[in-house]
Amino acid sequence: MLAGTEVELDTSTPDWRALYLFNVYRITVSTIFVASVLADVSPNFLGSFNERLFLITGWIYSSFALLSIFTIKKQYFTFDIQVLGQFLLDILAIVILMHSSGGVNSGLGMLLVIVIAGGSLLTEGRTAFFFAAVASLGVLVHVGLADIYNWFLYSSYTHASMLGVTFFSTAFLAHTLARRVRASEKLAKQRGRHLRFLGQLNAQIVENIQSGIIVIDILEHISLINGVARRLLGIGTEPYGKTLASIAPELALQVIHWNNNCSITVPLFRPATGDLDLIASLKELKEGSILIMLEDATLTAQRAQQLKLASLGRLTASIAHEIRNPLGAISHAGQLLAEYPNISKDVARLTEIIAKNSHRVNTIIENVLQLSRQVPAKTESFNLCFWLQSYIDELLLKEDLKTSDILLSCHCSHVIIYFDPSQLYQVVSNLCENGLRYSQTPPLLELTVGMTEESNRPYLEIQDHGEGMTDKTKAQIFEPFFTTENKGTGLGLYLAREICEANQASLHLRSTSHTGCCFCIFFSSNA
Repeated sequence: MLAGTEVELDTSTPDWRALYLFNVYRITVSTIFVASVLADVSPNFLGSFNERLFLITGWIYSSFALLSIFTIKKQYFTFDIQVLGQFLLDILAIVILMHSSGGVNSGLGMLLVIVIAGGSLLTEGRTAFFFAAVASLGVLVHVGLADIYNWFLYSSYTHASMLGVTFFSTAFLAHTLARRVRASEKLAKQRGRHLRFLGQLNAQIVENIQSGIIVIDILEHISLINGVARRLLGIGTEPYGKTLASIAPELALQVIHWNNNCSITVPLFRPATGDLDLIASLKELKEGSILIMLEDATLTAQRAQQLKLASLGRLTASIAHEIRNPLGAISHAGQLLAEYPNISKDVARLTEIIAKNSHRVNTIIENVLQLSRQVPAKTESFNLCFWLQSYIDELLLKEDLKTSDILLSCHCSHVIIYFDPSQLYQVVSNLCENGLRYSQTPPLLELTVGMTEESNRPYLEIQDHGEGMTDKTKAQIFEPFFTTENKGTGLGLYLAREICEANQASLHLRSTSHTGCCFCIFFSSNA
């Protein structure tokens, strides 16, 4: 019978726990049967035909259940083999218990319904109907043998037939139910995997997005923060579960300002542990949570730079047309006037003034044209300390200075930056020449190279030893055409900052006092 039947067991994840619980049921039933018979408190039909066989079978059945629990825990056999073997032994044991209790009329045959239902739930395919067929055949064989050998007073073929129908109906219903349960479980697992994938995808998107992302709950505890936000805020500790005020008090003040004014954005701010000016955009989520998006003000300025350069290009074209041609005529006329014979000293002095101021106006036009025609930065990676040492050697020779006049300090000898070398030369030259112009005590300049502790970002400090600057001057030094020198154009620092932004860097006035000024360039730490 077994060899000729195609058995299909569950090929999905084995449900060892369900099989374990069914063995607990076996132990409970067999123990109750044996104990009630021994205590003489059982119904009269239990063991009524052969009490000794009933007790032996009950003890063996209980021991078999205990052994099955042990094999389940150790998993000595595969799940399919254990299910097949245990449920076939269940059918045999219950048929023997039914025989020793008076046959089919005892009603113990209904226990086979539970066995078939359990086997159908734990298996798939034809195995459920195989169990029903074995149980039906066992009952019919028992009834036939009872009729042949006259074991009992009545032969219940009708009762046996009804049990067989019940067995197959139970197998069909349990199998159908199990199939639907497995389909639902499979769908739930697929959706669970899909949700986990979406969660991982969202986490990767949030982590790799170029904007800083922070989510705080109604109590302003941080529930989500990505790496960019950590870097922008200079956060080195684990922020989850902590309040925003304890991690970034400046940003917490901006949130309060936003709550009070109900505005979309808040003013620029710089965290105490960071080195960048930041822009925060806030949006209220469900259940009182707030989404905070942080942007590097330098990057925002870079995006606006293209618009500025386009407008500046049209402006310089107009300047070239409207000013350069008349300026050329004025300069040429002054040169011709200076070449007249027997020219007086007063006239010669006037021609010098014309030539000098024509040259100055032409320099302003050239600087503005340079800004509008600025080519894209050709970024390269190079060692900043080595590059600065080469530049300082050239500057000492050019300005005829002593080695002790310019000091270079490299806190990290291997500082790699990403910048256009020619444009960096223009920026550093402007800062160093300004510093040499105002410095009064040696060393005239101090250049310091290092890495920020919070964001691990390279920086260069240029410190002079002059008289410093007033608060009014400090507020305007990066504005175009602002200068304190009669011979200056007011575009040097403005151009230097624009060049830094084009190279994903930032130029700041770090400090100013009566002992001098300190400018700092923060370089990009990524290519």
